[in-house]
Amino acid sequence: MTHRFLTEPEVAGILRCSRQKVQRLRLSGRLAYLPGRPVLIAQTDLDAFIAENSRLASSTGKREKKSDINLSAEDARKWAMQAVLLKRKGKRAPVKP
Repeated sequence: MTHRFLTEPEVAGILRCSRQKVQRLRLSGRLAYLPGRPVLIAQTDLDAFIAENSRLASSTGKREKKSDINLSAEDARKWAMQAVLLKRKGKRAPVKP
């Protein structure tokens, strides 16, 4: 079985991103590669990366509609006050329940 190998610029063309983005992906461990000069990426590894990072329209989670969120006025007030206080302290705002 013969493997097809691609260079960083070829992978960047396939993914429609910059060569630097491909470099960041491989250095972070998200995209497997063969070290050397030039750095080579197996077609099978690229296909696996694409499949792993693809989002199908049917499997994407949709946000809840505002009418589906059941927060009482008191809960909303508490959340808003907590967000303001944390912002003053320089911390991140809490996630809405």
